[in-house]
Amino acid sequence: MSPLVQILSVLGLGLFWGLSPTFYRLMGDEGIPITHIIVMSGTGVGLGLATLNWARGVGFRVDRRSAVYGLVCGLLLNLPFALSLFVARKLPVSLFAVITSTSPFWSYGLALLMGREGLSLLRVLALAAGFLSSAVLILGRGGFEGSGSTIWALVAFGPAVLYAIYNVYTSIAWPKGVDTLTAGALESFASAVLVLPLLLLLDPVREPGDIHLGYWTLGVITLIWVVERVCYFTLIRHSGSVTTAQAVYVATPASVLLGAVFFNEP
Repeated sequence: MSPLVQILSVLGLGLFWGLSPTFYRLMGDEGIPITHIIVMSGTGVGLGLATLNWARGVGFRVDRRSAVYGLVCGLLLNLPFALSLFVARKLPVSLFAVITSTSPFWSYGLALLMGREGLSLLRVLALAAGFLSSAVLILGRGGFEGSGSTIWALVAFGPAVLYAIYNVYTSIAWPKGVDTLTAGALESFASAVLVLPLLLLLDPVREPGDIHLGYWTLGVITLIWVVERVCYFTLIRHSGSVTTAQAVYVATPASVLLGAVFFNEP
């Protein structure tokens, strides 16, 4: 991947990520259960990516290695995804986005510990600048006012760390010969299947009215996430976890702006 394509991919992925916290809040305001979000979006994204593959004439070939990869990716994705959906209902969109922007810091630290990245002063300075800018935004917003907000703000660091683990795994465990769309589809289907028992147990759909008009938010973000998964798996495959994670530095200002537009946040 050329440097220009890499930069454009990071910018595009960051913009898609910037939309997500706003839709997390919108779906929460519409009362959509978290299990519904994960199962329905996972199924929709999986079908979308599989359809794109068939349209390319590639098909959808699965072997044991790719199936295991998709299953583990789905599991590692669901943990921070579910926690993000929950915490985003407790914090302002902009504050939540700023906290999760620390993910590159955790990704780089984990990659260093695993020997996947070398220690680079320039990269450390770049990540430190991103981390400090996030801290300034958090403190500048007064986001820690009140003990309840402080607790949820601390919990919000959980997804940032868990996403770092997920990013490193998707990068280092990529099965040989598997294309980007297949990897994304397998992960998405696995994500949905793993949570389906919880949906049936905790939030079953008993009548058509349970799927109300507010689900438009889930439908729109699912379409967006199809494109986002293409960008993500392309970057993670060719550029690694640390470079991919830096897309959050584009996502953060986008999320802050959307939080102001949709929720009148300062």
